[in-house]
Amino acid sequence: MKRRFFLQLLLIVMASLGTLPLVKCQNDDHYWTQQFGSKGLLLNGAVIASTEDETAVFYNPAALGNGEDFGISLSFFTPRYSVLKLDAYLGSGSSTQNRKLGFSSDLSAVGFRPFKDKRFRAAIASFTRYKSSMGLRERKVGIVENEPSQLFLGNLDFQRDLTERWFGTGMSFQLSDNISVGASQFLTFHSENTSLSVQKEIVSTDNPYDLILGWRSKFKYSFSARGGMLTKFGISANWRNVKLGATATTTTYRFFDKKASYDNTDLRVYGNDSTKLISNLSGASLLDYKTPWSVGLGADFSIARTRVSLSAEYFGGIAEYKLIDEIDDPFNGLATGNHLQETLVQQENRAVLNVAVGLQTRIRKEQSLIMGFRTDFNQRAVDQKLQTLSFLSTTPSVYHFSIGGLFKMNTNQFSAGVDYSFGRKLTTGRLVDLTEITQENLFTFSEAGGIKSSFHSFVFIFTYDFILKSWKDWRQRKKGGE
Repeated sequence: MKRRFFLQLLLIVMASLGTLPLVKCQNDDHYWTQQFGSKGLLLNGAVIASTEDETAVFYNPAALGNGEDFGISLSFFTPRYSVLKLDAYLGSGSSTQNRKLGFSSDLSAVGFRPFKDKRFRAAIASFTRYKSSMGLRERKVGIVENEPSQLFLGNLDFQRDLTERWFGTGMSFQLSDNISVGASQFLTFHSENTSLSVQKEIVSTDNPYDLILGWRSKFKYSFSARGGMLTKFGISANWRNVKLGATATTTTYRFFDKKASYDNTDLRVYGNDSTKLISNLSGASLLDYKTPWSVGLGADFSIARTRVSLSAEYFGGIAEYKLIDEIDDPFNGLATGNHLQETLVQQENRAVLNVAVGLQTRIRKEQSLIMGFRTDFNQRAVDQKLQTLSFLSTTPSVYHFSIGGLFKMNTNQFSAGVDYSFGRKLTTGRLVDLTEITQENLFTFSEAGGIKSSFHSFVFIFTYDFILKSWKDWRQRKKGGE
């Protein structure tokens, strides 16, 4: 008994370490980027109808009633290795790769029965919904076309970090032996930081310290929307060997705190003739931040020894709206004349439908083989006029395949497996060409040409569900281990 207790304690400690924000995964987060729980990860989210643990507080709160009196679900120690490759992004013939090794998002949830009435069951959860970091740093040097006495130098530095944490509670109520309803209420904390710096220069071949033309452009913005409220409703039905589920999720509403800031610099050097500088650093008001509403459907049934799980979720589109729209004088009115500058950041999302299919085959009484497939479509409609987000237009939609095993130890269970994801995309219109800089295109962003992007990722799954029938049972087992 004592050995079992220390094993469980060790697993919980490892889970706590796994929740530390050590390294962010690479990829622009879509609505279905992250999945949670022993089954949720291996089934690749095909659990709207079949979830049986505390992750139901996120997937379908009506299914919370399927759990025991008391249980803990932990998603942790999920290493992730990803590669994003871009061909022709910085000009014809160029190839850029960005590799990252990190950890996928974490989840911890506790389920319990708050009342003596067995028809009620509740859960409290904390998890990272989105967490990504995308970056690109490149430098190109070459001879200016038709100007052998001149060199071009081009630098690009792009970085975007996004984090969204959810805290919430949910409760289910059993209407009958076959039907349950439920709802979850979450608080969301969202933050983004995006920056783009482009440097293009033309210098003399004989004296590279002699600047003929130069352009340095930098735009950075950040915002946070904290304490947003989001509600999820669910219904679950179970008849013999068939399970059905449906969910509806609201947009995020009533933020407790919203703020933003931006940093804008544009320096143009025309040799010894003149220099033009525009620079501003200021706080700003976050006008709005929106998330989509969604509806989901799920089914779960058996074919021979294999259970088939199906899920689909539709996310509504979001019309173009303004995040930041500020008009400011970078000289605070001290310079002669009118020097007002407008800073505009907009966002738009497409409607998408994601689907998932999962298979569970029991190998032995305590062991099951699980496989899953799902889509993860990119919903962002990127405005090419906002150069800081043009990089995101190259992020492809992603397809996931998973395989692994679910193992039970006494009343507890854990899963181990791997998830492989890939995506490809062809984008028309690159951000900037750093391979053929001339005096005519030095001070421009948009260039013609296509970009090929490909994404590959491996996630190694290890999660643990600590399931107990009651608080009394937990206390008795704890005493027995002492």
